[in-house]
Amino acid sequence: MIEAIAATGSISKAAARLGLTQPAVSTMLRRVESHLGVQLFVRSPEGVTPTPVGAEVATRARAALASIDDLNAALAHRIRDPSAMPLLRVGVQACPALTQLSDHLGALSPTSRLQLRVDQGGGRIPALLASGALDVGLFQEPVDHVPRPARDELERLVIVEREPILVGVSSSSPLAAHDTVDLADLADQDWLDDPLDDGPWPAYVRGVCAGAGFQPRVRFWSSDWQISSSLIRSGRAIGLYQPTASARDGIVFRRITGDPIVQRIVLVWRPEAEQAAGRLRVVFSDIYMDLVRAQPVFSDWWADHPEAHPVLPVTAGPVVVGPVTAGREAGSGKGGGSRNPHSGG
Repeated sequence: MIEAIAATGSISKAAARLGLTQPAVSTMLRRVESHLGVQLFVRSPEGVTPTPVGAEVATRARAALASIDDLNAALAHRIRDPSAMPLLRVGVQACPALTQLSDHLGALSPTSRLQLRVDQGGGRIPALLASGALDVGLFQEPVDHVPRPARDELERLVIVEREPILVGVSSSSPLAAHDTVDLADLADQDWLDDPLDDGPWPAYVRGVCAGAGFQPRVRFWSSDWQISSSLIRSGRAIGLYQPTASARDGIVFRRITGDPIVQRIVLVWRPEAEQAAGRLRVVFSDIYMDLVRAQPVFSDWWADHPEAHPVLPVTAGPVVVGPVTAGREAGSGKGGGSRNPHSGG
């Protein structure tokens, strides 16, 4: 309904598109606006135009509808031709390893057609796996996050139990002179956040900061890593980065004293996609270890905390992993995932 009104610029035309009466659409719109607590459209004799918030809601509605259309098309294809090459639907949360991972996607399941979905946050991937809309998911969660109970058929493997989140600051910032930065010292800084993260991460970070006696002063919101980097490089903001993030000119990464903000990395799959999940695990682990070795701040921590990554090497040597089932939690919802921090980390 929201998409139809935004597309037609008219409640009556939207009603005709939806096969409803104009009063019914008006009632639906009032109900939605009351629920959200904001006005989505401005009415005038010329029609209706979206408010800034309405434009954002309509954009997200179109994205949701497109995802539903894709799912319907995939299901219809299998119904029309059961012998057609099967789909392998993989969901990955944006992370530093993703660009290198792209080169290996074709090897995950050579006999399947691959569909890849990349999300900024980890909120949707578990739900899509549970619904059957994805076959394999790789994402991150805060270490204290308790996921919803998984459906019995889903399998779950924690690849990295703990990895500390780093803070990125301008190389000219006084904070850059220290080996580690106290979380409390970030209270008077302007923070940069990711507006597209729909997972548990934003609430987790704010909860950790509240324990240190402050709330992050978020002044900048961006999902574009180049814009994020420029803001941090200029000294206008600080940002949180995954510990495997690559070096950026004018920005230094520092550990937060005591590692209060920590995440874990999880692989989840449906039983029929176990072989593809196993291949993804090996490829990701290999890429991940290369990134660990390339990041001095993280590699020292990695070597000092073997308990944080019991299924991966300390620092040297190739990645050798056993079957994908080793250490997994079948449908338990225990263990964890991990998260993609902000700033294009």
